Amino acid sequence: MASPGILLSEALFQCAICEEVFSEPVSIPCGHSFCLSCITSRWDQSAASSCPRCQTVFAARPEPCENSFAREMSERIRARRRQMDSEVREMIRDRLRKVAEIKDCVELSKEKAKMEMERSTEIFSALSRTLEKSQVQLLETIQRRQASMERRAQVLMAELELEIKELRGRSREMEQPVHSDDCLDLLQRSSASESRCSGLIDFQPPEVYLDPRTANPWLVLSEDGRRVQDGDVEQDLLDLPERFDTVPCVLATEGFTAGRHYWEVEVGDKTSWDLGVARGSVNRKGSVTLSPQDGYWTVCLRRANEYRACAAQAQLLRLPERPKVIGLFLDVADGTVSFYDAEAKSHIYSFTHVDFTEAIFPLFNPEVSDGGRNSSPLIIRPADSSVSLDTVTI
Repeated sequence: MASPGILLSEALFQCAICEEVFSEPVSIPCGHSFCLSCITSRWDQSAASSCPRCQTVFAARPEPCENSFAREMSERIRARRRQMDSEVREMIRDRLRKVAEIKDCVELSKEKAKMEMERSTEIFSALSRTLEKSQVQLLETIQRRQASMERRAQVLMAELELEIKELRGRSREMEQPVHSDDCLDLLQRSSASESRCSGLIDFQPPEVYLDPRTANPWLVLSEDGRRVQDGDVEQDLLDLPERFDTVPCVLATEGFTAGRHYWEVEVGDKTSWDLGVARGSVNRKGSVTLSPQDGYWTVCLRRANEYRACAAQAQLLRLPERPKVIGLFLDVADGTVSFYDAEAKSHIYSFTHVDFTEAIFPLFNPEVSDGGRNSSPLIIRPADSSVSLDTVTI
């Protein structure tokens, strides 16, 4: 009989409709996940769209959202099963060969045959214990990432609500304008036009490095402290008070308490990331909500082309092109955090009128690798290459 640990780990990633490990798992607005084919077939055969688990009825048939974390963990479970099945089959073949040899050797006594069978039983028992231990380890991994998955599900629900409002014509873009004195180095002043900044303002181009003490155990940092990416494997690290233990985030080594600061981060072809700043006192343990109320001022990318400002209410951003390098400008005294497309020299979004009362740290989240689709690192550019914009359109 399967151990409770095995049953629990499979149940976490088992479709409630087909009762198998997820295949192409998707999430629906109530937070539950199913196989894409299962939930689509269920809704196609029903007059109303509802959740098969909690029975929540939706006014309109929702669009299921891909659950990349569930898909990745389901693939790992299936891969582990295949590996264990292969080992068991090989073990059985080996034992069968030995049993055949025993039958062919008339001089081998029944007692020796009995001992051989007992040894086989011991080996199978040891294999079973190894399998159970592996399942327990997998369960611990699943539990650690469960909180992160729940937070992402909440973000997806908020995004879906925003998209529905847009489709019904009840929402509009809420991108905040930037004041003419909120620009970077890069961001320049002009009394002749409110839509452009000209003339270099004073700022400090800091040398930003990643702090390994704050990095989630699933993240891999480069030796020079300027690159971070999902490592696909949880490292055995001390659970320091500074370390994010659930969400895949890392902070910079130094925070800012005064002045103007600008740095750039290469995002390249990544399909998902979070960038911004955070108070030094933010909670690093358990689920994290990226919002100003919780001490975070960030912009995020999801599904390769959905950009949002993580304000009190997530705000969908319409960008003319996909930025490869994000510029971040922090004015502590003025209470401004601004985001720019550094190569296009255009403004993306600004948080304004923020009352910074403690040290503010650059924050980075490369998100999970998603089976290799989002494996590229976030790369912090050196400070001397940050001063690159002469004019920024706002």
